[in-house]
Amino acid sequence: MSTRVLALLRAQLSGEVLGERTPVAALALQVVVAGLLCAVVRGEVGAFGYALFALSIPLALVAVPLLGELAPLLRADPAAEWVGALPISPRELRLGRVATLVVIVGMLGLASLVPAALLAPAGFGAADRALLVAAGLGLVWTLAAALLVLQALLHRFGEGPLVALQTAVFLGVLVGLLAGLRRLGLLDELTGAEPALLLVPQAWFAAWLAPEAPPLLGGLAAASFAVGAAALALAPFPPAPRARSTRSSLGTLLAPARRLAELTWVRDGERGPFGLVYDGLPAEREFVVRTYPLVAAPLLFLVLGADPSTTEGEGLFALLLFAPAAYLPFVLMHVPTTSTPDARWVVDTAPLAASVEDEGALKAVAVRLLLPLQLGMGALVAVLADMDLFLRVGPVAVAVGLLTLRLLARRPSGRPLSTPAHDLASAWNDGLGGTLMAVGVGMTLVAVAAWRLVPSVAVGQAVLAAVVALELVAFGRLRGRRGAV
Repeated sequence: MSTRVLALLRAQLSGEVLGERTPVAALALQVVVAGLLCAVVRGEVGAFGYALFALSIPLALVAVPLLGELAPLLRADPAAEWVGALPISPRELRLGRVATLVVIVGMLGLASLVPAALLAPAGFGAADRALLVAAGLGLVWTLAAALLVLQALLHRFGEGPLVALQTAVFLGVLVGLLAGLRRLGLLDELTGAEPALLLVPQAWFAAWLAPEAPPLLGGLAAASFAVGAAALALAPFPPAPRARSTRSSLGTLLAPARRLAELTWVRDGERGPFGLVYDGLPAEREFVVRTYPLVAAPLLFLVLGADPSTTEGEGLFALLLFAPAAYLPFVLMHVPTTSTPDARWVVDTAPLAASVEDEGALKAVAVRLLLPLQLGMGALVAVLADMDLFLRVGPVAVAVGLLTLRLLARRPSGRPLSTPAHDLASAWNDGLGGTLMAVGVGMTLVAVAAWRLVPSVAVGQAVLAAVVALELVAFGRLRGRRGAV
C-alpha cells in the first residue's frame, strides 16, 4: 500500500472512528451482547450450531449500523472534491476508501467475534476458534461489499428502497434473535446436509464444522468472498446525491392537517421554522434512514402473534397505540440532522428567537411525524384487533403523545437542521439512552392504565379534546403573535 493511500486511510479513520469519535460505548455494548448470547447458547448446541449462531451475531450487529449511522461509508464522499484536488490518483483514492471501510467493518465484527471465540464450547480447539474469527471477518466484509453494491444500485430510486431495505434488516434481526433463542434445539440438530442451508450465508462460512456438509456449502463461502473482494476492489460508490423535491405522497395526504395547524396552532413568527422542519427534515437522508426503520419495532408485537381475542393480546395492541410516544426521544435527537449544516446561516441571520424556532420545529414534528404514526398504529389496531379499543384508547394515546412531545422538547438537542449526523452520537453520552428507557417504561405503564381505566369512547375523546384545547390556548394563535427577537 502506497504512502499516499496510508495517509488517506489515517485521515479518514481519524475523521470517522479515532480520537474523540471512537465508539467505545457502542463497541463495548456489542461485546456484552455477544458475550451474553454466546454464554446462553454454548451449552445448548453442538459445534456447527454454535458457529451458525455466533456468526449471526456480527452479521446482525454490522448490517444495522452499515445501513444507519455508518451508511456514509457506503456512499459518495462529501469531501471528494477537496480530496480530488490533492496529488493522489483516483485509484489510490478508491483504495483509501475501501481500506477505511474494511478496517471499520472489521473492528465492528471483532467486537462480537472475539467473545464468541472465547466462549466457544469445549469441542472447539485453538485452530477452530481462530477459524471462527477469520470466517466471521470474511462474512462481514462480504456483507459490506453486498450492501455497497445495493446502495449503488438503489440510490437512483431515492430513499424509499433504502429505507425499506434497512427496515427489513432491522425487523429481521429482531425476529431472528427471538426465533433463534426459541429454537436452539433445531440448531443442534443441523448436520450441514439440509438443502435450506444453501440459502444461509452463515452456514457457508461455518461449513468446516458441519459433519455432513457438501463441498458446495464451503464453495459458496469462497465464491461469495471472492465476489465481495472484487466488488470492494471496484468500489462502486454511488455518486453524490442530487437535489430533489421535498414533495411526497405522505406530505400530500397531510396537507389538510398542516393547513389546519397553521390556521389554529402555529403562530406567525413560528411559520418559517415550522415550514422548514416540516418540508426539510423528511428530505434529509440521514434522518430518514436512522429513524424511519425503527417504526418497524412496534410491529414486532404482531409478529409475536398478539391475539386480540385474549386479554394479553388486547394489552399488546394497546401498547402499540402508545409506541409513537415512546419513539419520540429518538426522533427529537435527530431533528438537528442535516447534510448541509453550512446553509444554517440563512436561519441564524434571521430576526428569530431560538425559543420561537424550537416551538415551530416542535409543531412540525407533531404534524409531520407524530400524527401519521399515531394514525397508522391506530389503523392497524382498528383492523387487526378491535375498533372499540382504537376509539377508546387511541385518543388517549394521541393526547399522551402531544404531552410527551411537549415535555421532551424542554431537553436541548441542538437547533433544527444544524448538525451533521456523525456529530449526534454525543447525545447518547448526554443521557438520551436513559431518557429513551424512561419514556419506554412510562409509556408501558400509561398504556396499561388507559387500557384498564378508560371506560368508554366518550371518555377517551374527552381526554384528547382537553389536551388539544390546552395546547391551543397555551401555545396556539389564540394567545397572540410571537416571533421576532
